[in-house]
Amino acid sequence: MGKVSVFMDVEDPINPRSDDAALDLVNLFSQLGIRGSFCLTGEKCRSLVQRGRKDLIEAFHSHSLGLHTDTHSVHPTTMEMLSDVSYEDGCRLALASEGRGLDAFRTAFHRTPDFWGGAGNTWAPEITYALGELRIPAYSYALTAVSGFTPHRYNGVLGLPQAISVSEADWLDDERAELRSESVLQTVQILQAPWLGIFVGHPTRFCHVQFWDVPFANGRMTGTPEESEPVDDDTYRRGLENLGQFLGDLKRRAQIVGVDEVLKMDWIFRKPTDVELDHFRTETPKAIRSAARWPIHRPGLDPEGIVKKTLALESTLEVAELAQL
Repeated sequence: MGKVSVFMDVEDPINPRSDDAALDLVNLFSQLGIRGSFCLTGEKCRSLVQRGRKDLIEAFHSHSLGLHTDTHSVHPTTMEMLSDVSYEDGCRLALASEGRGLDAFRTAFHRTPDFWGGAGNTWAPEITYALGELRIPAYSYALTAVSGFTPHRYNGVLGLPQAISVSEADWLDDERAELRSESVLQTVQILQAPWLGIFVGHPTRFCHVQFWDVPFANGRMTGTPEESEPVDDDTYRRGLENLGQFLGDLKRRAQIVGVDEVLKMDWIFRKPTDVELDHFRTETPKAIRSAARWPIHRPGLDPEGIVKKTLALESTLEVAELAQL
């Protein structure tokens, strides 16, 4: 097997219990000797500082960290903000929004994120302009599509696709966890890629029955939502144990690296072939349209402007390959 990165999204600013779950999960990675790739929102960073969670902030330091937008599900979302504006206006909006997130991230961690990840996998090409200006070198959960989940460079920024995703519901159930773990391990072996991204969940969903952002669904604006219903302690511990078992099995079969280590891999970049470019033109619009159906978005969100702007920059697409030794 090649190298893999294991991602988690740390985004819930509402429920203090989610901070404790994040600490348990970060410590789980650390105890297993695994560097995770954790994606935090600007608002989560602000809440950790305000709550005085120096223990959690310190626990994150040995791992690769990304920015998961500034406010995630608070409207306007990334796609809502950028769907109906010109590319030039969108670049200014994206830079202002992600700049606020970066300021919060730096206040908490005193460093620049290794990567950026879209909330709900949402996307617009203006994000890459903002990342370039903010010196954030990569974006994860890439909707820009190159066959085989291949890393690529788009508008000067490294795109890292998500090859595999596992839900928290799988980890919280022993039978499902065993079946899903074996399926993922087999898929990693079959793909035989030089690098793969695997998403394994959100700390808040290990300890709460529903997501923190349900009150924002369908474009709703809300005040401070009430705290979410917690899962029982036995179920919570079961989720941690099952994830830990999977991570241990994965570590024995593949090299797990943080995104910062992926950036240091010996990548070379080339122009896409005609087949690869056709794949980009076909699959990228599908991915963007799918992301527009995220339940948090306002009803009737039209992604076609984002599709058009994304395809307009196809000349910047470069496929990543590892240099041959």
